Amino acid sequence: MALLRVASDAQMDAEAPLEGIDWLKLPPLQKRGAERRTEAFTGVGVVLGIIAACIAGTHTGVQLMSCVPDHAFRRWLPLLVYGEASIALICLLGLMFDDSAVIKRSKLTCAPTPPSVKTWLQLAESSKGRKNITGDDGRVYCVRCHVWRPRDSRAHHCATCQRCVVDFDHHCGVFGRCIAGSGFRGNMKWFVTVIACGYAGAGTATASLLLGALKCGEIGAASYGQFGLVALLAYAGLAVAGWLVILACRCLASLVDCVSDRSER
Repeated sequence: MALLRVASDAQMDAEAPLEGIDWLKLPPLQKRGAERRTEAFTGVGVVLGIIAACIAGTHTGVQLMSCVPDHAFRRWLPLLVYGEASIALICLLGLMFDDSAVIKRSKLTCAPTPPSVKTWLQLAESSKGRKNITGDDGRVYCVRCHVWRPRDSRAHHCATCQRCVVDFDHHCGVFGRCIAGSGFRGNMKWFVTVIACGYAGAGTATASLLLGALKCGEIGAASYGQFGLVALLAYAGLAVAGWLVILACRCLASLVDCVSDRSER
């Protein structure tokens, strides 16, 4: 009996026997949904808008503290909010470009081609309406991506991204990306961190505004009421501005889609 040896992914990819159809001659991957680009524009606009709002709120609070000379919060709050904004931007880039959870075509992932798939591919028939195939080893063959999904990987074919993704959690309609992974695998780490930075930035801005009002105002019942009204109006304004940003991003993405579709004709 031949002994199995452990090899690197590169070695396996080079040495795996290719049975059936050459993976380089498989039909092209399905085109990603147009809404994916719209969602990505929206997500980037929302994150940038929240960052701008948090920075503006923090600096407003710091300006309110100008009556208190050399106050520690005046030095540390801006540094804190800029640090949170920097982390959020890094995570946004990671979320947009990290596709490590996507199952990519290779000799290793495409071979062997199931006999039924080989037959209808040779007849140039469409994969539409066909069911995935479960192999003897428990792996599942996706008839749309033409790849074998690893066993016990919670893999799923996203109808918007048109790709098979391991450790799939959900397709995010804000960022236009499949959120997948566990621990440091996939883009889940970027997704969770960018949301945490949003809450942290909002907390920093709110704390700055409150400290500014408390330090420089004659705090009484009327002052608290006025500050509460101003804060409520500020958050309402941010909500309206956020919806305007989303609308503008969707309009821009629709324009890009229109130009892209025309160029492909």
